[in-house]
Amino acid sequence: MATHDRFDLDRWIAEFPLARLRDEGREFVLRRRDHMPQEYADEQAVAAHIELMQPKWEIVVGPADVAINEQLRGELSAAGERPQRRVPTDVAVWAKGEPSVRAVTKVGGLPYRPLDSLWPGADTGQPLRFVGQLSFVDSRDILADLPGDVLLVFGDDDALLVEPERLRFEWWSLTTESLLARAPEVDQPLEPFFAALHRTEDWDDTVFEGTKIGGVPNFIQDEEVPSGRFIGTLGSISVPTDRRHPFVNVAAPRGWSRDNDLMIGDMGCLYLFMESNGTILPLSQCY
Repeated sequence: MATHDRFDLDRWIAEFPLARLRDEGREFVLRRRDHMPQEYADEQAVAAHIELMQPKWEIVVGPADVAINEQLRGELSAAGERPQRRVPTDVAVWAKGEPSVRAVTKVGGLPYRPLDSLWPGADTGQPLRFVGQLSFVDSRDILADLPGDVLLVFGDDDALLVEPERLRFEWWSLTTESLLARAPEVDQPLEPFFAALHRTEDWDDTVFEGTKIGGVPNFIQDEEVPSGRFIGTLGSISVPTDRRHPFVNVAAPRGWSRDNDLMIGDMGCLYLFMESNGTILPLSQCY
């Protein structure tokens, strides 16, 4: 039995069809031209703005991002695109709040830890902030030979962005023991989110970006990469203020995001590599 909910791609493609999104982008520009003709020097400027408003490959946070990406990829396939590289990955599509099953991939809130386990602390003696966890329970067919089922990440914003070597990582296996019922108070606790998983593939030029397990890293910057096996990423959480269905379980636009959403610099990612002994080698990058 699966631990995570599986993302319903057909449902969300019906909610965000490319044809309608393209029409909406075009109509927005034409209305704007009618109200502010001084903003457009000629019809070429109008066409350029229409092109800018068309659906593009998205960083995955909510259901629209996956629906758009998979439809764009479908158009590439229909046009004869045959990628040389196809690497399976489980992409996290976020729902807001705490999950009913603690062992899923999540950010903030309560981690998957036994009740009697000692909470990790900083050098100051204060408890470290729980950032999030990647759950590999439903991804063993694409990532085997791991030292545990759930990988927990602890640390502050500075560690996430500029000093990932200060982050603390813990591997936990599924257990029948009682789980932690309450987390200690920490500075800047994160808004809780949990993942539905979308099984897909990373291709040559269309690599999924966001929180995911397996696949290949979609690096934002060009820099030296840690050794070890790539096992996944933890990505920032931010959605457009007017996006319908910003999260799997939220229908209305969210408006302005809150300050305690997970943000690694400017929509950055924490890339996770693992040595053969289970040690995690992290790399942070942002725009």
